[in-house]
Amino acid sequence: MKLNQLSVYFIFLSLTLIFSCSKEDTKIYGGKYYESYTFEKPVINGQTFYIDPVNGSPNGDGSIKHPWRTLQEVIDSHLVQCYKPSESYNAESDPELINQSAPIEGGDRIILLSGYHGFLNLNYFMFTDWLTIEGAEGADPVFSQIKFTGAFKNIYLKNLTIDKSSYERSKNFWEAEDINQNSKACLYLGSSDFWGNCSNIKVDNLKLRTTTEVSGWTTADWVEKASDGIALRSAKNIEVVNCKVENVRHGITVDYNSEHSKVVNNSVIDFCGDGSRVNSNHVLFAYNTIIGCLKVDDNHDDGIQSFSRGDDGTAGTGVVSGVTIRGNIIIGVKDFNNPMYGSLQGIGCFDGMFDNWIVENNLIVSNTYHGISFYGMLNSKILNNTVIDQVTGDDVSPWILIHEHKNGTESNNCTIANNIVSSSVSYSGENVEAGNNFVFGKSNYDSVLFMFVDPQNNDFHLLDNAYTRNNIIDKGMVFKSLVSSQADLEQELRADSPDLGAYEYVE
Repeated sequence: MKLNQLSVYFIFLSLTLIFSCSKEDTKIYGGKYYESYTFEKPVINGQTFYIDPVNGSPNGDGSIKHPWRTLQEVIDSHLVQCYKPSESYNAESDPELINQSAPIEGGDRIILLSGYHGFLNLNYFMFTDWLTIEGAEGADPVFSQIKFTGAFKNIYLKNLTIDKSSYERSKNFWEAEDINQNSKACLYLGSSDFWGNCSNIKVDNLKLRTTTEVSGWTTADWVEKASDGIALRSAKNIEVVNCKVENVRHGITVDYNSEHSKVVNNSVIDFCGDGSRVNSNHVLFAYNTIIGCLKVDDNHDDGIQSFSRGDDGTAGTGVVSGVTIRGNIIIGVKDFNNPMYGSLQGIGCFDGMFDNWIVENNLIVSNTYHGISFYGMLNSKILNNTVIDQVTGDDVSPWILIHEHKNGTESNNCTIANNIVSSSVSYSGENVEAGNNFVFGKSNYDSVLFMFVDPQNNDFHLLDNAYTRNNIIDKGMVFKSLVSSQADLEQELRADSPDLGAYEYVE
């Protein structure tokens, strides 16, 4: 049985509608039933300026009647007042005011109209009040890259498109040093020992892609040309919400030292590496949709991957702690007619240790062994996930696994509960336990027809019948402090005894 590709898009569209917010200034992800994550739109307490690549001029004044031409020109012309650390190699040094007489400053809003705005490759852009850079309503302002490496603070990016192929100085955009040096990502946010630290940036409703047209690409094209979507490295307190990433290598990467960042309600569609990487402490990765793995090289592709790093940067020699993976939808294959389709591992965490993780309410549909796998897990819980095989008739089917670290260090104090799993639930370690999971077995795949509304079309809402009443509905353990015991992937309230899996049965 192969799952229908049209339904893959339906799942993404449905989830987007569910988690879109009706309030203009504040977006709430979660619900009134438990502690929520709230996205707050920064306050605009200054002026509004306009930039129009079609009708603007470098000699404009930024008014709606006389707009400037491109954002790159505005910044290069020193029209933005900002701060940077006064001393190199000292991020905590007193801030130095740059472009003191410039018309734009923190608290202002820059509205961008449709057209190509260039590329931004900056090393400092700090503000005491938030600077808002947003696309005008209905407009499509395009950049070929936005790369912030160094001292950045209080910047809000909204309603923008970053398309690497829009670069105008060379047809071979993938070879252009301007937009590929140090990072090929469409959006890169990172700190620098020399320039300073990057923090407090909000990214809302961006479209990011290598290019729109990849139908003629070969595997070699994907390897050579595909850019990453969003990459964070040593960038703290970053919020990435409502973004669409497509036609990339890695989708969204939260790399080391990017603590207290939040990645919520985004989509990654068609990628040839990992859908996402979460390699930093205290990250919320929630309600994202990851669909369409393409196999073009020897990378072991994952929907969500994590690995620790020690002081010397070696994988598997550190600890990644305080991460929540909640309410995500991961579907390996979008189109079985694409000869490059690949089978991604769902949540693959192979180089621990992983401490104080919550993995709950996720739907994973994949034809691999590793549905959810942790090698070296501490003080963590894997709860109410639905892990389903995407292709039947072979020996490969996804499991949930807690294993010892590759160096032999045991996992400790972990729980696997309330999950629905195709293959198996396996675990080892001290004080590691499993309970109230339903494993129907890879040889009994047809039982999905008794459990779910329309599994062939990726609808894994529960049916109400004798089979589900005996095995799934009201069969869960209660974990009072956790979201998955109070509400499901779609914010439906759980019963006193929660159903197993990511979805609660609702009449």
